[in-house]
Amino acid sequence: MNKIILNLDLREGLFTLNEGTIEALGRPRQVQILINMQEKMLVLRACGTEDIEAVVLPSEKTIATEIGARSIMKQIKQKMNWNDDRARECIGVCYPEIKAVCFDLSKVRIIA
Repeated sequence: MNKIILNLDLREGLFTLNEGTIEALGRPRQVQILINMQEKMLVLRACGTEDIEAVVLPSEKTIATEIGARSIMKQIKQKMNWNDDRARECIGVCYPEIKAVCFDLSKVRIIA
């Protein structure tokens, strides 16, 4: 299985899910973005259309997909005290029993 990686483009307000992340989630049609800023964790959870704030993913098989979330990205940047707009990468952990991947925002790596 490919690594589970989430890229955070602070300048454009985009999350990029790589193929490993999409596969770990089971290639869902929708995901939820859940954030716990006290724990500095971001969770992507496969969900259905009935779930609140579901984000629709492309139906065709892709190796990566972008999710526009400028307001969420702004909150993360502020709460994490990131003083720049440099892109960051975060490695995730899969929890298949709840169809979710978890990313520790305190362990991001600046990539650009």
